[in-house]
Amino acid sequence: MKKKVLFIVALCISGSLSAQYQINLSKITPPTLNYLELGHTGPAGKEIRVNNLYMEEEGIPQLPVMGEFHYNRTDHRYWRDALLKMKASGINIVATYCIWSLHEEVEGELSWEGHLNLRCFVELCKELDMKVHLRFGPYCNAEIKNGGLPDWIVSNKNLVTRSNDPLYLEYVRRWYQAVYDQVKGLLWKDGGPVMALQLENEYVRKGMIIPHLLTLKKMAVEIGFDLPLYSMTHWMDSEYPKGEIVPYAGFYIEAPWTASGKNEIPTSNFEFFTYNRLSDNIGTDIIKLEGDVESLSGENNDSPFFTCEIGVGTTAFYHRRAVVPEEMAGENINLRLGCGANMMGYYMYTGGTNPVGKISTYQSSGPRISYDYQAPIREFGTLGTVMQETKKYNYFMNDFGTALAPAVAYLPTSNQDRDNLQWAVRLNESAGYLFCSNYLYKHTRKDYKNVQFSIKLKDETIHIPRKKVTVKGGTYFLWPFNQQFSEVLLKYSTTQPVCSLKEGNTDTYFFFEDDFIPGEYLIEDKGIRSVEVKNGTSRKEKNGYFIDRLTPGKECSIEITKENGSKVRFVTLTEEESDHIWKGTLKGKEFVAITNSSLIYDNDKITLIDDQPSTEIWTYEDGNFKQQTFQSSAHNLQAEFRPITPMEKSLWIRPTEGNIAKRQFSLSTFSKVERAYLRYVSSDPISCMINGKETKTTSMGSYSYANVTDFIQNGNNTIEFNLSNRKEITAEIEVLLKNGKRILWNTDATWLSADNKPVATTTGKNKPSAFAPEEYIGLYEVKAPAATCGNEETRMYISYKGDVANAYLNGNLIGDSFYDGTEWILSLSRLKESIDTNPMVIRIDGLKSADVPIYFEKNVVPADCVVPTISDILVKQEYRFELNNQ
Repeated sequence: MKKKVLFIVALCISGSLSAQYQINLSKITPPTLNYLELGHTGPAGKEIRVNNLYMEEEGIPQLPVMGEFHYNRTDHRYWRDALLKMKASGINIVATYCIWSLHEEVEGELSWEGHLNLRCFVELCKELDMKVHLRFGPYCNAEIKNGGLPDWIVSNKNLVTRSNDPLYLEYVRRWYQAVYDQVKGLLWKDGGPVMALQLENEYVRKGMIIPHLLTLKKMAVEIGFDLPLYSMTHWMDSEYPKGEIVPYAGFYIEAPWTASGKNEIPTSNFEFFTYNRLSDNIGTDIIKLEGDVESLSGENNDSPFFTCEIGVGTTAFYHRRAVVPEEMAGENINLRLGCGANMMGYYMYTGGTNPVGKISTYQSSGPRISYDYQAPIREFGTLGTVMQETKKYNYFMNDFGTALAPAVAYLPTSNQDRDNLQWAVRLNESAGYLFCSNYLYKHTRKDYKNVQFSIKLKDETIHIPRKKVTVKGGTYFLWPFNQQFSEVLLKYSTTQPVCSLKEGNTDTYFFFEDDFIPGEYLIEDKGIRSVEVKNGTSRKEKNGYFIDRLTPGKECSIEITKENGSKVRFVTLTEEESDHIWKGTLKGKEFVAITNSSLIYDNDKITLIDDQPSTEIWTYEDGNFKQQTFQSSAHNLQAEFRPITPMEKSLWIRPTEGNIAKRQFSLSTFSKVERAYLRYVSSDPISCMINGKETKTTSMGSYSYANVTDFIQNGNNTIEFNLSNRKEITAEIEVLLKNGKRILWNTDATWLSADNKPVATTTGKNKPSAFAPEEYIGLYEVKAPAATCGNEETRMYISYKGDVANAYLNGNLIGDSFYDGTEWILSLSRLKESIDTNPMVIRIDGLKSADVPIYFEKNVVPADCVVPTISDILVKQEYRFELNNQ
């Protein structure tokens, strides 16, 4: 009896597990397509139209891939290089914020020059055949002060910002007109690249969302912005102007603005398959239940599921300094596609650098000028770790988006139990893709054993894979089923498609096998003459060919000869090889290559970019990967660095008459003082007056110290030391301005005695050998080599420990960093001044305590960051290798 009960229990558990992996789509009803009437669709043959599911161009469904790149946060000399890297990695729409405060810091002083030249940037996008999605505010956020609203607007007490206040709207109209004047003639209807416009950003003012957004759109259209698509970010509220503006969603799995302290961020609802498009509040008005399946409600699905802020990297906030892993990018994209997203918009895709204003730096959070974002393309042109996963999903959307975009997402209700394996299906008639996720950010997932998915369609049930497998923790994937690949019906595969290549009458499709799940293919035999397999086993079955036991790699291929003589190949790469795949087009001819280097293509040539003097590339031609190797002379560039000690540039001085040593310093700036410090050494007690106020100093062991921030003023400043018996003194005042500038006032021979005659300089005594631990700072002088001219960029990789680091050249802030345990990268090539003749100064603040409530990755030991240090600086020269025979 006991054995029988156990047997029944086992059957129940087995049945429950099987049910978890079943989905019945045999009777589902897909939403009806309804086209939105938004604006001018464009010239004949290039019309862009949007319906409630997807975008189409020339009547063909598209799944656009959009990457955020802020032209105004990048040296304009490097726009082209960044755009080429974006294009080579599969981006076809460039989203960019036109940030008002950067263009008009001072009212009436609009600038469109250099890095602010919007028209030049848009024309460059047109030249490179990349569309532009303009996000022009007036409010942008973008981790910038006031969200991009100029200070002079925010401080105007006669208006209410971000409202329908008449005066505010007049200022906005003036801004919109100024932007339009820059892009006039470059809109989509004119044959230009600007195809979409975002109005405002993150607007959630209750009761005002629809009236304010419609007011802004009306204003933009009146000025001349007649475009196929108008958008808004759609955060936290279901209100939006339906049929007028398309709401875009954002998904940041790493969200430093939501938490502080040392704990991990709680697992988000976004890390599971869900129709959730708004924060963590499910938009139930667009969901319906059909049996055990969640799907879109056609009646209430007014707009397509477009995104503009998929976070594959992250910015650093002071209290949270996470370093995102490569897998986070792939998982976030995989989840969004499985949930039905039909525009993949990344924020940020290319990192940047906030310019320094006359009045202040522009940051609202994060480092003052660095906007690296750990993006696929980082602040100074290197590729981020997340690029590998991001790029291959981009290619997938480029090449298979036409089939995926009309496919509706269906979610088994078993997903609602978060302990179950998460999966989803996107289906268009009988063809679709299966998505699976078993990955959580910063948290573990268990292995799921005996997994076999069952998809019941109208005329058949598909089981994937043939035998049950284990889906390990950390795994995520998408598998095709009933997909036509050049008229060859792939019933299913347990490999993930990446991209395709057309060569004459042969079409090649590239897949990769997951490291933990064996690849297999089931191919229908209709219209097929023969199938040949390399590095795998093929078995002819009743209605097709079953291929398994694959050894993935560049030589693993399935060659299908069709009855008409044309060929179709399926190449199965390893997961690692898929990380390094590149695809592009030269002279109208597609290419696919594998290389560990960065790759761009332009002017009829491929260029490989590496920080090593040798590299290799495998290009696919006529059924084989062909290898080429490249070698260059190695550059041996080195930087020298040394600690700077307190007052090391100050002279010992003493009065020649009386006991007074004084000096007047002029501080002529639009900016304000952020911090100022007095340091001095004197053998006897002294008093110090700054602008008539006596300072109170603290002993720092070998020197005295005072925070004099409140003493320094714009204009003339008078510093006066009262020295008994004409004793000698050496001193410095360090002034840090809100616009990032660093000024150092030192004692020297220009100081005056009481009779207004120059003081005497002396040899003095020993100066302090280091900053006192109580100051928690370290300063270093860095002498770096001259950057190489041309396209090859020269960068410094700084290994340091501390809290916050700032780099100055001639007193100007040129780079900054919140320490997170990784190398700090600075470009020497982008400096406007000669670094080899003007040493850089790096100022590092240390943590005030090892117990500060800051989140660091586990490899960071906060106690090591209290005393700030630089341990090494490497200079790496970029190498570029051209392939001219494509």
